[in-house]
Amino acid sequence: MRRIQNCPWSLLIALSVSLGPALPALAQSAQEISQEAIDAYLAQDYATSAEAWRRLIELEPENPDIHNSLGVTLYFLGDLEGAAAAYRQALELDPNSPNIYNNLGVALVQQGDIEGAIAAYRSAVDLDPTMAEVYVNLGHLLPEEEAVAAYQRATELKPDYVEAYTNLGTILANLERYEAAIAAYEKALDLDPTLTTVADNLETVRERFADLADESTD
Repeated sequence: MRRIQNCPWSLLIALSVSLGPALPALAQSAQEISQEAIDAYLAQDYATSAEAWRRLIELEPENPDIHNSLGVTLYFLGDLEGAAAAYRQALELDPNSPNIYNNLGVALVQQGDIEGAIAAYRSAVDLDPTMAEVYVNLGHLLPEEEAVAAYQRATELKPDYVEAYTNLGTILANLERYEAAIAAYEKALDLDPTLTTVADNLETVRERFADLADESTD
């Protein structure tokens, strides 16, 4: 059976920085640097953005949002070690941020630290059990039955989450739970009829389900 590639990791980006109290001239300078960093990021000039975030950290070293934003930018630069270090620094300053734990998990996956990523994702959902994206990220890493539960939870939290239904359908098909896989694929296509790969997989699963039904009547 054809397999569907899992949807990309969900990086929960927070680039809107709340700047702390400062002298008026310094506050204006910090605001300008923050805007420079955000503008460069949106233009995909990640090197310039990272340099601006670092300058902003010099002004507000205790601001976890800035360290998180640096981490996101370094991630897109391909500096996974630097990104993880920035996220960890952010978590030292704000240990109750589910977004930052999720972002750390994404970086750790790319570094091959699966156990560390699972721990980071679990910390995220412990802090905020309503984050559908984190359940999908967990589903990529967990054993099959646990992954089914994670994807199902994501669809409960976000009923229009196409990627969650797609991944759920794929893993159910791999488990030969064809009827449930069909339902998941059909829901994904209801939400996005342009998913040709999902349509192909749905046809394959329907054929396999029909074959099993025929075999049971022989």
